[in-house]
Amino acid sequence: MGVNLKSIVNGKEISIKELSGRIVAIDAFNWIYQFLTTIRLADGSPLMDRAGNVTSHINGLFYRSIMLLSNNVIPWFIFDGKAPKFKKATLLRREETKRKALETAEKAETAEKRLSYIRRSVKIDEYVIESSKELLSLMGIPCLQAPAEGEAEASFLNSRKVAHYVASQDYDTLLFGAEKVVRNLNITERRKMLNRGVAVQVKPELIDASDVFRSNGLSREKLVLVAMLIGTDYNTGVRGIGPKKALDLVKKESREKILSSYDFGTEYSAEEIYDYFMHPNVIEVDEKPALGAMEKERLIDFMSKEHSFDKDRVVNSISKLSERREGSLMGF
Repeated sequence: MGVNLKSIVNGKEISIKELSGRIVAIDAFNWIYQFLTTIRLADGSPLMDRAGNVTSHINGLFYRSIMLLSNNVIPWFIFDGKAPKFKKATLLRREETKRKALETAEKAETAEKRLSYIRRSVKIDEYVIESSKELLSLMGIPCLQAPAEGEAEASFLNSRKVAHYVASQDYDTLLFGAEKVVRNLNITERRKMLNRGVAVQVKPELIDASDVFRSNGLSREKLVLVAMLIGTDYNTGVRGIGPKKALDLVKKESREKILSSYDFGTEYSAEEIYDYFMHPNVIEVDEKPALGAMEKERLIDFMSKEHSFDKDRVVNSISKLSERREGSLMGF
């Protein structure tokens, strides 16, 4: 879920066309979770194939990737590896939250409340991961298995200029060193605001790390301290400290004093968590990825025969890309 830096991080709306000709490293789990949560039937149940396998993530990945490729963007999906030890408590809390949400959903009085709780119970299991990778492979879209956090790897690739952007909804990417972060790239252009019952246009949003640092009088190192004081996936934060107070503290006090003076809500050393944000477990990649050949017939079978998607719609979507895949996109 990441750290809540919304109040101090400002982005600017951009057009998808501004990403044309660029490589975007995507936090795969972040996107897949969003697709599993939002792509559902009216009763709250996920899309499924004839065999009862969930296909909401396949739907999201396929059509969102088609959109990116159609706009001359190279998506590069980065998958999570083993979570660092600091995240154990967070993962346990999430599992408990999902379990309780599922129990509550069964007792919900209205369909809307039931759907709300069902969304909170979403899990990414081995089937979801492997079917996602298979789909992307058939589409010729590059993937990378990170040794640990996918968003850390994606951020590292961006900081090394191997990827032009990172795509994630989480602000943690800034802590891990990302320089250019794109949010909302996985969201459809129209999204319903359930609390008001109206639909609004949702555009991609670009966050430039240098702008964030300049506008707040921070460095990446100080932003990590702000995040730790508020609370991250690795620590619950210092009680009574919000974004404004955290900003004031990191500007007045040294890193050493801050890390030694507060209870950061973790059984681990605050210094160790800080060091992990600054130097996460990642792998070096020197070459920019390239799109592979789309295996059209196998892709059509995967979508329509194996996972029950409408064949005509799948074929039409693929055909729109054929000329571009053989032309401009392969020249990135």
